[in-house]
Amino acid sequence: MSATSTPSSLEAVRRFRDILALVSREPVRTAYEVASRLGLPVSSTYLAVAEMERLSCLARDEAGFLLVGARPQQMALDALGFPVAAQRLAPLVRYLRDQTGETVFMAHWTEMLSVGTTAIGFNPGSLVVEPFQAYRLAAPPPARPPDGVFPLTLFADGPLGADTTAVDLLAVRLARSRSSSRPGLLLVGVARAAGEFADTAYLSRELVETKAFFDRSRT
Repeated sequence: MSATSTPSSLEAVRRFRDILALVSREPVRTAYEVASRLGLPVSSTYLAVAEMERLSCLARDEAGFLLVGARPQQMALDALGFPVAAQRLAPLVRYLRDQTGETVFMAHWTEMLSVGTTAIGFNPGSLVVEPFQAYRLAAPPPARPPDGVFPLTLFADGPLGADTTAVDLLAVRLARSRSSSRPGLLLVGVARAAGEFADTAYLSRELVETKAFFDRSRT
């Protein structure tokens, strides 16, 4: 690589990183919005977004908003040691959201809970959750992860004085990490502001059926 091409390559990597970070935390639909929020040239941003969609680095939800695509998600799953195909997660999350009307998300659970693929609910008062949002648990995690559906109470991780509204999560384990250095669990769960679940029995049945479907499709 020549000295003159290096800055251009580094700029492309930074642009790629910045676009992924933007769509993971803010609702944007168009390359113009991406360019405006990142202070990038509009023409080159159109090309970058189109190429990232072509390479499955970006995707779109049913409302047309840009999302982190299957390829970066697969890289993250592989790095965390989960033997799961990334393209299977978004349809699973959307299906569970459509069945319950509640906000549903995947999460990597270690000492903290890190949100992955998300579908915001359409029921009144549905919780708004952002991809890559981190939650801390209200109580220490159990020594042995529970089987079946289990509840967790969460608080958004953030600086002192930030919003400390509790979140209730009904979750079920989909996979256990094979990584010895970064052990953890892959969960899918239905989330609400604490104390607002109306029918935990129904939600639990839907979670059990979703896990059964997930397990069948892996064989």
